[in-house]
Formats: sequence, C-alpha cells, structure tokens
Amino acid sequence: MRRIQRTISEIMVEGPAPTVGPTDVVGDAVEVMKKHSANYVVVLEAKKLVGIFTERDYLNRVMAARREPDTLQVQDVMTSEPVTLSPADSVAYAINQMAVGRFRNVPIVDTDGRFRTVITVRDVIHHLSDLLAEAATSDDEMHEWTDIGGG
Repeated sequence: MRRIQRTISEIMVEGPAPTVGPTDVVGDAVEVMKKHSANYVVVLEAKKLVGIFTERDYLNRVMAARREPDTLQVQDVMTSEPVTLSPADSVAYAINQMAVGRFRNVPIVDTDGRFRTVITVRDVIHHLSDLLAEAATSDDEMHEWTDIGGG
C-alpha cells in the first residue's frame, strides 16, 4: 500500500534561509532576497522568528506607499507574528494553510519555537510532482493508496 500523505519534515529541505534582523533597512532585505533568489526573508531577533518580509510586503507596504527602502526598517513593514507550521504537520495541512491565508511561504518552527526553515509553494509542487511521477511509472495497473489524513 502506498502512503501519499507525508509530513513537512519528510519533504523539507533545511539549509540557510535568507534572514535579516528587524532593524535592517528594507533595501538590504531586498538585496538578501536577490542574493538567495527568494521572494522572502525571515526576520530573526536573537535567533527567534519575529516576522517575515516578502516581495508582496515590499510592493504593498513600501512601493505602493512610496516609502524609501534605504531608510525604512524591516520591522515597520514586515508581517509580524506570521502563521507557522511544525515539521510534524502534514503537507496537506500546509497546503490548506497556504490556500486559506494566501501564503506562498510559511516558516517552520520546532516544538521549542525555534526557526527551522520555510516551506514554499515550490516545495509543495515538487512534492506533488514526485507523487504523480511515482504513480505514472508504477508497474501496477491497480494499486491502493492510503491517505493518512490531512484534508
């Protein structure tokens, strides 16, 4: 029997996420995004997640408001206290939270509240693509799939 539902920990790629501090200027945060080819930066203070700043935040809270990115601090325009997920949460739950909240990036924190990584829409698409590829290359004409919950 195949198991199609996986936890975030089973698909997440841990590595250096693009990060800035809350008092860094927006212009520097944008440079970090560019350097990492990411559409977000995680905002950490003393290694604790305090926010996330995305390209959507930049467009809506900086550019549309005609604010100066080289003097404006990230803490003034970031999304404070962002929705987070746990490595033990299911990918289906992550998809639900992303859809309901209209998020493309969700920080993952461990049980102690420490930042681990970010799950992105791209991570979810890769996971679903792998599942579909596995199903398409299966030798079995008929096979059972087991969904262990989620939604």
